Amino acid sequence: MMNPDIFDKPQRQTGRHLTPRSIMPTITAQHIFDLPADDLWNNYLGSFGEIGKWSGRPPDACVREGEGIGSLRTLTLDDGGVIVDRLEAQGERSYSYSIVSSPLPFRSYYATMSVEDVDDNTSRLTWTGVVEPAGISDEQAIRLTESIYKMGIGLMQQAVSARGDAKR
Repeated sequence: MMNPDIFDKPQRQTGRHLTPRSIMPTITAQHIFDLPADDLWNNYLGSFGEIGKWSGRPPDACVREGEGIGSLRTLTLDDGGVIVDRLEAQGERSYSYSIVSSPLPFRSYYATMSVEDVDDNTSRLTWTGVVEPAGISDEQAIRLTESIYKMGIGLMQQAVSARGDAKR
């Protein structure tokens, strides 16, 4: 049984993702939330353009252009850096996105966030990314992506706790 708490030990998928261009590192983080899956998805994660619901970023720091597959979200970071993501796929409780431009040292990045029921009051977030590093090693890209996921999941947990949605 895996440890669902990313803060104790990030879950790492040790495999590689094969593409026509290369073999790229795949990173997977999971976290258990004391919240039903539909609540976690509908109130926090389900809207591609509303990262502020869980990241603590002000609404003007994340701007969405367009609707549906192909839409873009632009996230302005505290240091002024800008990340532009494109929505690549969307499911009932999942979406996949790629980074179009960013200050991150990735030639390419493709990720999927999905939420599933564990039981009636608990859900599991799975966040998986496939990265092609640019100017850094595979191991450095894995560590960087793990740190991003750890920070993001921590912010999600804080948002859930702050609203009092967590069932304890």
